[in-house]
Amino acid sequence: MTTLKIEQVSRTFPARHGHAPTRALEPTDLTIGNNDFVTILGPSGCGKSTLLRIVAGLDRPTSGRVTLDGSEVTGPGADRGMVFQSYTLFPWLTVRENIAFGLRERGVPEAERNKVADAFIRRVGLSGFENHWPKQLSGGMQQRTAIARALANDPKILLLDEPFGALDNQTRALMQEMLLGIWERDQKTVLFVTHDIEEAIFLGSRVIVMSARPGHIKAEIAVDLPHPRSYKIKTTPEFVQLKERLVEEIRTEALKVAEHA
Repeated sequence: MTTLKIEQVSRTFPARHGHAPTRALEPTDLTIGNNDFVTILGPSGCGKSTLLRIVAGLDRPTSGRVTLDGSEVTGPGADRGMVFQSYTLFPWLTVRENIAFGLRERGVPEAERNKVADAFIRRVGLSGFENHWPKQLSGGMQQRTAIARALANDPKILLLDEPFGALDNQTRALMQEMLLGIWERDQKTVLFVTHDIEEAIFLGSRVIVMSARPGHIKAEIAVDLPHPRSYKIKTTPEFVQLKERLVEEIRTEALKVAEHA
């Protein structure tokens, strides 16, 4: 049973070039339970990506701590799979080799890691592209590969930092459905950062709304929409009502950002 605990985590970036220190994140508490799909929503610069990087072990909190199943996070680890907005595939490896990379690093025999990689290739709809190089793939296909690579390592929690932000709207919608379908089958614990309100609702079981900088959790909203979810749910009264509430929450914070710009 996976449990992620964020306890009084804050982050202040040191002063640079004569500027005062930047307080990006106020002390923040959040618990994410087993099989939870939590989306974090907030205006630009609110600290949501900073919080995710701290959970990933790519940054250290100024105060507080993060624990995963009782063990404190002090750096990156295979128990957390990270997917970034930018396409972070190794250009010198094929699709299959990229997906199998974490398994290779752990010493898994080639036959076994290829079997796992091929299973995820099928699941993310990349059959026929196993031996392609990243430069031969579209943006959506590269992100499918990145998600498959993270999942192939069987992490306890999947961390995604605006992974569909650079994609066109149609591809983004298809990627959302793909990721949600994987979660509905596997029930993997997920923490997903986005600035897209519809995306946060469609994917999440809970939406965490962050305030303007310095960021803190302003609201936590349960998404009681049934599964399996199809794209058609986005036009239902329940979805629209949630969207209206979140638009107001985010608009208030975005206005604060504009006032201090």
